Amino acid sequence: MILLLHGFTGGSEDWWACCPRLKGRALAIDLPGHGADSTTVRPFQDSIGDILGALPDSVDEVIGYSLGGRFALGLMALDPDRFRRATIISAHPGLEDASQRADRLADDRAWIRRLLDDGIDAFVDDWESQPLFATQAGLPSTVLKRQRRRRLGQPPTGLAASLEQHGLARMPSLWKPLAAFTGELTWIVGAADTRFLGIAREVVRRRPATRLHVLPGVGHNPLLECPEILSDLLF
Repeated sequence: MILLLHGFTGGSEDWWACCPRLKGRALAIDLPGHGADSTTVRPFQDSIGDILGALPDSVDEVIGYSLGGRFALGLMALDPDRFRRATIISAHPGLEDASQRADRLADDRAWIRRLLDDGIDAFVDDWESQPLFATQAGLPSTVLKRQRRRRLGQPPTGLAASLEQHGLARMPSLWKPLAAFTGELTWIVGAADTRFLGIAREVVRRRPATRLHVLPGVGHNPLLECPEILSDLLF
């Protein structure tokens, strides 16, 4: 069975909208701080352990997008023999430089203040206006409205706790366990997502056995921008 892990401000239902053919052979969960799992958010490594401990024995494959990709890498690092196959979409294996980590922590805490001081609506406005998501501007309004509605339905305190405990500044660097992963690894990234394309190429440099798929004209969120293509890759 496949474990599906969504991105920040997303939810388990994102996978069924993108890849309905995965139903019946996959388990999609809400990450801590999101949706149904919004009450307790523990530090990154503790959350990884919680998820791993709750998984059915039948789960032997993991697919993660963005934040979910980082969680997937954490699971692979904690129990390297658990997963025979992993697919990572638009994710970062972790910061290795202390100054970059400090800068990222400051950025995350600015987002937290925006969320808690000004409310979820203002936060989502700013979040969606990031250059990271610029390629989504041409998507149908129905798709963007559905995404926005899901984001506005998230618990603000849960999202804030997720940023504080599970942000890139808080997670350990997982580059070494990633390079040592003995299972089948696929990495998916949008060609227009230049920062994460660079990360994907570095992954392949450090772990040449990785299968890399670069999606032309696609940005950071293939689930939203090219669901049919992504579904074909995953199924």
